[in-house]
Amino acid sequence: MKLYFPLLASILLATLFSPALFAEPCAAAFIPGNNITLERDGMTWDYDEQVTENDAIFFRVLIDETGNYNGFVNAWEILKMEVLLSDKMRKAIEEESDVKLNETSDTVEVEDIEFFIPKEALGRTDKSSVITNCASVAYSFKEEAGAGTTVWLAGTPDSHVTIILPEGLDAELTEGLDNKKYGFENNRTVLRGNFSSEKNIILQLSKNESSEVGLSDMEVSGDKIKENVSEAGENTTPGLGKNTEIRQLSEFLKNITGKISQK
Repeated sequence: MKLYFPLLASILLATLFSPALFAEPCAAAFIPGNNITLERDGMTWDYDEQVTENDAIFFRVLIDETGNYNGFVNAWEILKMEVLLSDKMRKAIEEESDVKLNETSDTVEVEDIEFFIPKEALGRTDKSSVITNCASVAYSFKEEAGAGTTVWLAGTPDSHVTIILPEGLDAELTEGLDNKKYGFENNRTVLRGNFSSEKNIILQLSKNESSEVGLSDMEVSGDKIKENVSEAGENTTPGLGKNTEIRQLSEFLKNITGKISQK
């Protein structure tokens, strides 16, 4: 069975606790989201997952099973479950990578994994209120991701995803990204949409032409500023001339002050 990411709590915990509880499929009430930030030398993948209704009760019961199993979830049981889930997530990624560069995972290394269970999980195990779990995975790349690099991402089908590309790069191919929307924030291209129900997301990175145009404009502006400096060394650029006048006034006052002090 393909194990999609984020690893749903029910799938993760099935291998740890009460296998009998999974004899019959439970009504899924998991709402996952993904926020991916790509850099040239690595990436971070932040997950959030809402667990609702009967699944929220079930999740609380499993947290309680890590401790004294008294029908009440306390803080140390949550901490213990966070460690267990972080370890389980690492093993799952090592067994079947969720990130590839140029069709291989050999150049991708998992640096750190953290799993967070909110304080809303505290209390009686029969509560059905929403629990929003979060996980964060940091990766490093042995090879730089640049123009021409293919990035393969395995996510939960139909889940929402936001992908921030490295500065100066776009994606000329976005296979498997449904309901795609482009944005540009903080000088970086942002892709939003959903993982396809059948495919993983494949990105083909390319140069960001708009950023190159912006650089050219800056270079031209710099040349124009240089041209505004006259042969006599006097800067005629608007705004800079005023600074010259201030410096001249300062020199005049300094000379006057010196003459007065000599008297």
